[in-house]
Amino acid sequence: MAHDGVFHPGHDELHGRTVVVYTTGPRTYIGRWGEESGGVVHMMGVALHEAGTDEGTRDEWVAKSKQFGFMVTHQGAAIPRDEVERVVQLVDA
Repeated sequence: MAHDGVFHPGHDELHGRTVVVYTTGPRTYIGRWGEESGGVVHMMGVALHEAGTDEGTRDEWVAKSKQFGFMVTHQGAAIPRDEVERVVQLVDA
């Protein structure tokens, strides 16, 4: 049975979904959305892109991750909400 939304009561619609978090700074995150609380976005199983690395541009890295998958490099991330530019599901990136 397919689910269109929250997997557990009390969680938002993105909970557990793989998302791309674009920030206003040099970092972009791909991983599972945990929750947003206290002005912080919490993620699990995260890959991180830093602008200026040899991984190419942010958009190239996201496209490659969408096509081939991504390697988890951090167990989690806590991103201040005021640094978040936008959030999209990886499938829609």
